[in-house]
Amino acid sequence: MSGLRVGLIAGGGTLPGLLADSIRQAGSECYVANLRGESAGLQPPRVAGATTVAVGALGKTLRYFKEAGVEEVLFAGGVDKTRLFRTARPDLAALKLLKALPEAGDDRLLRALATTFENEGFRVGAPVDWLPEHRATLGRMAGRAPDAKRSADLAFGLRIAHGIGALEIGQTVVVRKGCVVAVEAVEGTDAMLRRAGSLAKRGAVVVKAIKPEQDRRLDMPTVGSGTLETMASAGLKWLGLEAGCIILDKPQFLADAKRLSVAVIGLSTERT
Repeated sequence: MSGLRVGLIAGGGTLPGLLADSIRQAGSECYVANLRGESAGLQPPRVAGATTVAVGALGKTLRYFKEAGVEEVLFAGGVDKTRLFRTARPDLAALKLLKALPEAGDDRLLRALATTFENEGFRVGAPVDWLPEHRATLGRMAGRAPDAKRSADLAFGLRIAHGIGALEIGQTVVVRKGCVVAVEAVEGTDAMLRRAGSLAKRGAVVVKAIKPEQDRRLDMPTVGSGTLETMASAGLKWLGLEAGCIILDKPQFLADAKRLSVAVIGLSTERT
């Protein structure tokens, strides 16, 4: 993937920076549209070029990428979903897209965005393709191997996570002894983990899964050391990740899991 000009729409978290570094290391150029109020603000010389756009400023983003000669576009980083209810100001291009959507929902909106960029001549890429060394793998990655009871909860949690993913509710669940303790929704993973910890600490497992029919270019499940810190402070010591999930700075993540005594288990991608 050397020699490409890549446009990166950067939300919050560390994934956009990790991607920008990987793109540069691969011999390609990265041009970033930092989402105002979300992105940490990637700037040259770390990237080839950068601008800041409001959430909903679709037209400005398209113009910037065209002027930069971008060939491939990547979506990366989180967006506070409550911001969509409070401060988002869609421009004319975004309003046109929203009006054409038959229903709301994360997947429908992201796929419509991807289609808009494709119709404008861009290729929409998958961030995970730029991060081959940062994926969850099958089996024990850190900490203890699960016993039979814990393995049963991990398998059960994966089924539930697939279920809420199909309904576009979230990607993460907490279960204990075959009981659903909490599911991720608009509040995000960390808030859900803190709530789950107040309800069931000892022995509960956290499971993050890839949505059924997941478009791997868009909203792939991502986890980093911050999640481990939140889990540990909430008393949660088991994390199941469906193989293929993105792990931010995987070597540091696994070292932090060991330090915090959090077991990390890669789960089968087979649908049950």
